[in-house]
Amino acid sequence: MEAYPPPVQNESSRPASLQSVGCFLKPYLSTGTPPVLGKMFILGRLKPFRFPARLDQYLNQLSPLFLATVIIFVLVHGYMLIQLSNGGSDLVDADIPKSLMLLNGQNPYSVQPWASPYPPLLLLIDSAIIRFTSLFTLQSSTDAISQNIRIIGLVADATVAILIYHYLRGKTADPLTPLLSASLFLTLPALSISPLYFFHSDTFGYPILALSLVALAAHRYLIGTSLLATATIFKIHPILALPLVLVWLARTKTVRTATPSILSTITILSLGLLLPLTIPGYTQSILGFNLSNNGNGTTLTSMLSLANNILPAQLQISPTTPFADQVWITATLALYTIILGTVWMWARRLGPVDIVLLGLLAWLIPLKIEYTHYVAWAIIPILMRGQLRQTIPVIGLLQLADTLSYWSWWPSTSPIPGISTFYGLAATSAIYRFLGLAALGFVLYAARKTTRFIPSWNITENEVEADQTIRQNREAPLILSH
Repeated sequence: MEAYPPPVQNESSRPASLQSVGCFLKPYLSTGTPPVLGKMFILGRLKPFRFPARLDQYLNQLSPLFLATVIIFVLVHGYMLIQLSNGGSDLVDADIPKSLMLLNGQNPYSVQPWASPYPPLLLLIDSAIIRFTSLFTLQSSTDAISQNIRIIGLVADATVAILIYHYLRGKTADPLTPLLSASLFLTLPALSISPLYFFHSDTFGYPILALSLVALAAHRYLIGTSLLATATIFKIHPILALPLVLVWLARTKTVRTATPSILSTITILSLGLLLPLTIPGYTQSILGFNLSNNGNGTTLTSMLSLANNILPAQLQISPTTPFADQVWITATLALYTIILGTVWMWARRLGPVDIVLLGLLAWLIPLKIEYTHYVAWAIIPILMRGQLRQTIPVIGLLQLADTLSYWSWWPSTSPIPGISTFYGLAATSAIYRFLGLAALGFVLYAARKTTRFIPSWNITENEVEADQTIRQNREAPLILSH
């Protein structure tokens, strides 16, 4: 008998039950080779590993809720800690009395220059906070005023965290980076707990700095430079960042674009720093006290004294205050010259956050006196860079320096036996400066790796269209020639 092939049936001639079974088994049946168990579940076909993408999506949607939870916790916890102390001597013995003098129409620079070595804007803001909070509280004692100021300080910290989160959320697609960066600013003990026990009015300048960075990154250059100048007349630390930003604007845009920012900066600095020179006692408070102040151990003087223990007798240094001032000014000018040249050459490789950070580091690294609330000015742009692998070591050094400073002042709380105030504070000062050098190295290393093309943060829609038009005009002769 001859073998005939089986008759072929049409899909329509099959029973409905067989059609449904065939449709179910069709993805797993092999027509050419016997079915193999390993080929039945092909990853490229089934794609079972979708959890990371979904997790990113969930984190992106829930991160505002997580941040709000952290903010509420920090506010409640901070409010409880505020009740346990008076805020420290700088707040109780300096900022509050000087602000009350200003509210009473007296000159805060007329007596005790050491208690008011700040521009007038800082005292004006403190006075405004005292007047505002007095509307809701009946007590007018120094302790009550101190508590009210520190509560407003908690709100200022929360504002900075929100600005960091908002900026990074629009910059990166990673949902964890904005949340972690903002949370680190809120929860790091050196930035959240220590200021409640030893409060400084720098806290109210941090939101101005953060807002200026957000404005500069959003191409609102006039607003950004004006806010940065306002932060400078609040506390002098960002003063070296202003010329760098103006040079960066002139290099990446045009001098015409930078001109309004230049005029705004000059006006604000003249009103906030130069005009007060006419106030009696202001010059002595700002210049005289800061040049003669030797701090409490975290100074260049203590580091020079420590260096004498290593140097031979022929190279011993006389750690006097004038000599420390000369070292401070010389080191600042040298470092600033290097950074200015870097910004001039690599302007298109650096962003506005990097530029402001470089200016702050040029001021803080060789600074005569180092404190945690000074270094916190640079921590804000460090966090806003969004480079967690670089940020975590830097803030780890900040926490180490702050903890070592606390142990140096209260040796009984230190787990390190035999720690002394002198060597502990000198080591703290060295860590602060090493922190700044590490941050400076991270910025320059990232700029060196960046290509010479203009980064995306520096391109506007009009510039993209203009660049496309130029390219089309250049390619048109080539197309015609073919």
